[in-house]
Formats: sequence, C-alpha cells, structure tokens
Amino acid sequence: MKKLLIFLLAVFCTPLAFAQFHLLPTADDHIQQWFQASYGRSVDLGFEAKQNFFSVGYAFDITAFDGFVGLQCTDDVTDFAFDSDWWPFEFHKKHGVLRFGLGLDYHAEWYNDISCEHDIILMPELDWHSTHHYLLTLRTGGTRKISDIYAIDQTTVDNWNLLLTLRLGKIWDNGIEATIDAGTRTQYRHPVFGSAIFTPAVAYRFANGVRVGLEAEITMRDWIAATYYMESVIIRCTGRVTF
Repeated sequence: MKKLLIFLLAVFCTPLAFAQFHLLPTADDHIQQWFQASYGRSVDLGFEAKQNFFSVGYAFDITAFDGFVGLQCTDDVTDFAFDSDWWPFEFHKKHGVLRFGLGLDYHAEWYNDISCEHDIILMPELDWHSTHHYLLTLRTGGTRKISDIYAIDQTTVDNWNLLLTLRLGKIWDNGIEATIDAGTRTQYRHPVFGSAIFTPAVAYRFANGVRVGLEAEITMRDWIAATYYMESVIIRCTGRVTF
C-alpha cells in the first residue's frame, strides 16, 4: 500500500509542478493561483462533537486545466487531497459559458493507529457560469476505496463507491459570494454512498485578491435509510490569497 501511495503522489504531483513553473502554457494562457488556510470547529452534536479542523491548500487554474492540493488535520484524523480537472469542451453562449470535463482526484485519510483509507476518483463534470455570475457545477462518477484496518490484523478492504455532487452559487460585482454544495463527498470527506453532506457558504473578495469566507459543513449518515442521523456540523472560517 505504501508503494501505491508513493506512485499516486508522483503521478498527481507531476502535472502540478509543470503548471506551477509555467513550462507548458503558451503566450495566450493565463495562470491564476491561490493559497488558502482555514480553521473549523464542530458543534456539540453527532459523533464528531467539539473537534478542531485545520487545513491549508494551494490551487491553480490554467485555461482548460485546474488543480488543488491540500492537507487537513483534526484531533484524530489527517487528510490529504489532490483534485484535478480537465475541461476539453467549452461553449460560449449568449447567456454564459458551458463546459464539460473530466475530474481525477485522490484522497488519503489516516485515522490515528486505527486505519488508513485511499480514494481514487474518476468523474465526468459539467460547469456553467452565466453572464450574471450565477454558477452551477455537477459531478458524478465512481470512487475506488481502499482501506487498511490496522486494528483488525492489518485487514484490507476495497470496493467501488458512487458519488454525486451539485454546487449552486452567485457572485456579485461588489465582491460578495454565496454558494451551497450538496452531495456525497467534499474535498476531505468521502463516506460510502448513502450519506449526504450539505455545505452552505458565504465569502467576500477584496480588490487586492484577499478573500475571507464562512461555511457550515453538515454531514448526514445513511441518508437513504430510515435510520439516518447527523454525524457532525462543522463551522469553518477561511482565508485565501489569489495571485
């Protein structure tokens, strides 16, 4: 499993390095990059009550490609995420821009000395940005989930998992942003299918490229069953610098 992890990190980080050091873009390409840090705290509800969540991340956007790499640490869990998107089909219409693409993501989660989980995600994507700055992003696909359970004699469990996420949003000219995400995963959360995660968020963008935001991440387990329950509610503050 360690060899698999090293191989995946090498594969995913290679295109990131090319993009960051500008070896591939042409003169007409534009690269946008940002760094982000966040702090979250779960409320006194569910199985993750009163935990702290710290994360840092870097992202780039270059024409038809974009990527993200980040790390999140909690009281018990450490998560690593790499997300990449390729948008080969883009249509400029009267009412906005419509794109179709493919996402390839990787996520790893270490739960103290209990278990380690790896998620390899492949997903078709649709993205729409209207002339009035309304946003819609739809992702669906499959996840290969591999889990090493140390507490049960080094048992390895692997299976396929479905995913579906939807983002709706609006960006105003005065710098205010509002979004809501609903689906079966987030950047650092990849539960089995049947759970649902809702993330309403607001943010403000300053003219100098600084962005501050506030969001609530609400995780409901076993959403399609009659015995669904709330696992956690995380209130998170974020700060971002774009350059």
